[in-house]
Order: sequence, then structure tokens, then C-alpha cells
Amino acid sequence: MQLTVKALQGRECTLQVSEDEPISTLKRLVSEKLNVPVGQQRLLYKGKALADENRLSDYNIGPDSKLNLVIKPSEKASPEAPPSAVSAAPRLWCLVAQVLARHFSTADAERVLEQLQKDYERNLRVLSLDDIERLASRLLHPSVAEAVEMGFLD
Repeated sequence: MQLTVKALQGRECTLQVSEDEPISTLKRLVSEKLNVPVGQQRLLYKGKALADENRLSDYNIGPDSKLNLVIKPSEKASPEAPPSAVSAAPRLWCLVAQVLARHFSTADAERVLEQLQKDYERNLRVLSLDDIERLASRLLHPSVAEAVEMGFLD
């Protein structure tokens, strides 16, 4: 089947792939066509991020579908994330590790922490744009979000 992958900057490419193709393979093909490193690619279909370990068929992506490509900045530094957010993540995992160490053996605490980090990363990758918009609305306008949840506003 034929797919179109369109980057937000306007570049696009057409790929011939099988519906059983893993997303990781699709990213490799996009890398070859658009010269975007796989590590900097985030593929979206209908606003939902596609996980590398899944296949096109897992997302019901059919012939002539259009995917969006978001190009992430290189791993050196993320200009979108403030320095405090970048340094807060390792501190957070250290705190979680300390809490786990109080309740589990060292080996079990390490396994639980590793699984928590994998789940966290996976959940971030599958956030849709709608999910992010709802989260931002709740954080930026908590009283409006509460009124909507209670059914006072549509």
C-alpha cells in the first residue's frame, strides 16, 4: 500500500509499504527519503503518536493514508523544555528509587523502577494532541475544566 508522510515544515514523501510493517521500519524508510534521523522522528496518525514496536495495522492505517512527521530537536538540548524541567526528571526518578528502596529489596526496587520508567515513556509517546490539549486546559484554567467536568459548561 502507498502512504504519504508529511513533515510540519512542508516536505513530504510517498512510501510503498505493507500494512504489517512495524513503525520502526517506516521511520527508517522516512529517514532515507527525507534525511531525518530516526531518533528525531515522531510519526502521528490522526493526532496520535505511533509507537515503534507496533505495526501499521495496529492503528488501522490503510492505503493512501497520510501520516504527520514531527521532527524533534537533536538530543543535545531541547529548546522547548526549560532547564528546570530537564534537570527535574533525574531528580524525580532518584526520589522514586528512594521510596522503592524502603519497600523492596535492591533488585526488586531496580526492576520496579525500570518498569515504571518504561511505562512512563510509553504513555508519553501515545499521548494524542487532544490529550495534551485537555491536560493543558486543566492546568491553565482549573476552574473552567472543573465546571466542564461537572457538566455546567459544554
